[in-house]
Amino acid sequence: MARSATTGGWTKPGHQRKGGAPRTGGKSPTGKSSMTPAQVYDQLRLRIATRAYPPGAKLSESDLATEFGLSRTPVRQALQLLEAGGLVKIRNGVGVTVTDPDRTEIDQAYALRCELAAMIGKHSPQPLDRDQLAELESIRLGVIDLLRQKEPPIVERFAELCERFHNVVNHVIGARMLRSFIDTLYHQTDRFWYGWMERADIRIEVTHFLHEVEETQRALEIEDYQAVGYIRRNHITMMLARMAQVRDTEARP
Repeated sequence: MARSATTGGWTKPGHQRKGGAPRTGGKSPTGKSSMTPAQVYDQLRLRIATRAYPPGAKLSESDLATEFGLSRTPVRQALQLLEAGGLVKIRNGVGVTVTDPDRTEIDQAYALRCELAAMIGKHSPQPLDRDQLAELESIRLGVIDLLRQKEPPIVERFAELCERFHNVVNHVIGARMLRSFIDTLYHQTDRFWYGWMERADIRIEVTHFLHEVEETQRALEIEDYQAVGYIRRNHITMMLARMAQVRDTEARP
């Protein structure tokens, strides 16, 4: 994986984004990239999450525009979205720098995620449509497929399923501001989640995720939207408890 000092270039072949197949700045019939600012944001957010762009890295707007085959305007919009999510800082005369959240900030983000997850079914919840329920079943089957493989599950594939699940559950939230805040916090904890996957027994984590998906399906079958939120909250807190156990074990002499 090659990167310049200003990490605009990206040369890791075949890297999978969380939402699906690799994106390489696909061209339209006119020869220009068809990527939207949101798609550029997804790419950059994943690179930050996986530490391909580590804390302190400087991102070059012009280099990124060249890489994606875009003008600088959509790249600038994507960088502004990253700044709004706390993933980069944009300063005149300094440029764009990847942030380095401390442990206190991460703990606060997870605490807020737990609090807000419990509110999912309390503020204008809405039923999922047929396509969204089908997506949830597709996610469940994808998780089962991961567990059937002899080799340890691939983190990027697991992450893709997690994000798809997050997006489906977010459709239950009718309150737009709550949905947006939960989404922002989810992506702010990406980097910590990837770090945890490097230390955790990933097969155990995938098994817990399967339980969450199936519990959520059962709650949706009876339209118990408060249960959907509590299930989400409980699985976040259990993951944090598993993290704490691992840290305690590693700290022992």
